[in-house]
Formats: sequence, structure tokens, C-alpha cells
Amino acid sequence: MKEIRFLQENHQLWLRFEQMLDEKQQDTHEPDALADLFVRVTDDLSWARTYYPGSSTEKYLNDLAARAYLLIYKNKRERRSRLLSFWSEEIPLLMRKNLRNLFITFIIFGLSVWVGIVSASHDEGFVRLILGDGYVDMTLDNMSKGDPMGVYKDENQFVMFFSIALNNAKVALFCVLAGLLGWIGVGFLQFRNGVMLGAFMYFLSSEGFYREAMLTVWIHGTIEIFCIVVSGAAGLAFGRGLWYPGAWPRNKAFLQSSREALKIGLGLIPFFFLAAFFEGFVTRFTGMHDVMRVIIIAASLFMMVGYFIVWPLILGHETSRLGRVVADNQGDEQPKGRMAAARLYILQSNSRFIFLISIAALLILLPVLAIIMHFALGQTAEMFTYVFFLLCEGLGALMLTLAIRNRTTREENELSIRRFNKRKRAGYEQ
Repeated sequence: MKEIRFLQENHQLWLRFEQMLDEKQQDTHEPDALADLFVRVTDDLSWARTYYPGSSTEKYLNDLAARAYLLIYKNKRERRSRLLSFWSEEIPLLMRKNLRNLFITFIIFGLSVWVGIVSASHDEGFVRLILGDGYVDMTLDNMSKGDPMGVYKDENQFVMFFSIALNNAKVALFCVLAGLLGWIGVGFLQFRNGVMLGAFMYFLSSEGFYREAMLTVWIHGTIEIFCIVVSGAAGLAFGRGLWYPGAWPRNKAFLQSSREALKIGLGLIPFFFLAAFFEGFVTRFTGMHDVMRVIIIAASLFMMVGYFIVWPLILGHETSRLGRVVADNQGDEQPKGRMAAARLYILQSNSRFIFLISIAALLILLPVLAIIMHFALGQTAEMFTYVFFLLCEGLGALMLTLAIRNRTTREENELSIRRFNKRKRAGYEQ
């Protein structure tokens, strides 16, 4: 085909595409139409590069395709659901990538707990060396009163909640930044925290309070300790790009690894506040029945293992498998590819729905649990505490509404996808 004929056959399409790229007209066109025209123009650009290299037609189409690319990809707005997909998809997929780091930090932390227990059992002064004389003397005084966990009852509940959350965030931040020193920095902080935990548990057990140590401390400790281990995994990811850049330039590898570590650190924020909620509003109720405490500990462990280990494995496996099917079948051009794309969309939508329902359940049930404990044990709290509980209930109701809306939107989108595929199949058959 001669170049002049090529121009005659396609110039109307290109002019239309230029009009769509006009800044004044960008918001008046359907995204699907813009994407279809972009594909057509890139095809024409490939043809021009093959048969008319160096021509003004090739330069014109290249400029047109570049403008469209910037409009579609570079300058696109973030979806409103990005905040939701960050916790429901991005963080689990990042944890799937860093599961080995998580297991390494878990082993280091577990060994350090054992070192703390053994050291405290062989040296009476080790506990004071690690925990400090003031904390040990205060705990011994509470033990003499028959309330070894009295340290959790001294402060205002609301103030204690925020101070604990900030302290947990500070510890996790140090664990992440320690990745700049490689596994040595991360290992040192994991070892330090593990030894402190081991010494503290042995101290309570040696004084005859083993049951309280296991059933009270781990109400908040399950989530708190798990977050410290996860932040250690983020620290290893942070230092990986600096010390082991691989085939990438060191600055690019470090930028990528620091971005991953930052995302994991941000993903831990809700769990910091959840652990602080338990420590500030629930752990203080030492008169709680043992069955209730075991249920809270087991549910916390199930949630943390499910979110940071099990769900990343499931989501990573299914996303990779369905993504390969879509790629092998050219996206929506083959029935198998369309089915895989639909299943991938359903998987992502279900993950968001489950995440919203879980957050809504926590925000609604935890304040109710704390209020029940207040009345059952005849205790009262400050007005700010009850206002905070009311705010949590409102946020829980909002999350529940968003979950129902997300579910409804997903069903509508699934119906739209089925209708679109049916029309496209009819067009193929025709």
C-alpha cells in the first residue's frame, strides 16, 4: 500500500483521535472508545515504521501515540477504591513476595525469646538488667497485692491507647530502618525485643503467675509481637535493594525496595491501633473469664496468620495463574481469557468485600466487648472513652455500608461483563 493511500484511508480516524486528545474534550468521551482508538493508532504506527520509516506519517503517528499514552497511563487519576485495594490486595501480594523474610525474622525472634528465658533462669539479675529496676519493682509490688497485671490499669484508658499505638509504631519504624544495616541491624532489634519478651515471661512464671502471663499478656501481645516480626521482614526488604541490588542499578533497586518496605509499614498501622485497643481497653480486665481470653488470643492469632501468611499465598497463586491465562489468551480476545479475567476480577472484589466486613466487625464488636466488661466488672471509664467507642461504632457502620455497596457494585459489574462478552461473542460469530 502506498503512503498516500494509507493516509486517505486512515486520516479521518486520526483526526477523531486528535479531537479526543484535546484538553477541552477529554472528559466528554468514553474511556473504552479512547482505548480502542489508541490500539488502532499504535497498529498504524507499527505499519508506518515498517513500510514508511522516517516519513512524516511515522513522526505524526508517534507523536499521537505518545500523547495518548501520557493521557491514559501517566496522568491517570487514582481510583477511589485504591485505599481499599491497598490493604486487601497490595499488602498481601507484597507479603507473598517477602514470606521468606518473614520466616527469617520469625526464627530470629523465636530463638531470642528462648535465649531470654534461659538467661533469666540462670542469672537472677538478668531480668533487672533487661527490664530495668523500676519496672521490676513496680511489678513485684503489684504481685504482692495479688494483681501482677496492674501495670495495665494505672493510666487513663484513652491516653494509654494512643501512647501504646505510637510506641508500637516507633518500634516498628526502628525495625524497618534497621534494614539499612542489612540483616545485622534487623537481627539485632529482633533479638533485643525477643530477649525482653522471654525475660518478662520467665519473670512472671518464676513468681507463680504463669497463667496470668499466658492469658493476659497475649491478649494484646499476639498482634503486637506479630507486627514486630512483620516490620522486621519489611526491614530486610528495605535493605535488600541497598546491599543486594542484583542486575538493577543500586539506586533503582534501593528505591524499589524502600517503596515496598514503606507500603508494608503503612499496612501495619491498623494492626498497631488494634493491639493498642486490646492493651488499653481489654487487657486491664484481669477478672475476665479464661474462656473469653483464650477466644480473643486464638482469634487474634488466626487473623494475623490468615492476613500475613495464608491470604498472601492464596491471592498470589490465584493472581499469577489467572494472569498467565489472560496473557496467553490475549485478554478479552479469547473465551478462556475472558473467563480468567472475570475470575480475577471476582477474586479481587471478594478480597475487598472480606476486608471491609472484617474491619466493620472489629469496629463494632470490640467496643461492645469493652463496654460489657466495664459493666460486668463494675468499672467505669472516662467520657472520652465512651465517645471513642461511639466513634468506632459509627466507623464500623460506615465500613459495613461500604461492604454492601461494594458487593452490589461487583454484582452489577459482573452482569455488565456478561452482557459485554455476549455481544462480543455474537460479533465474532457474525
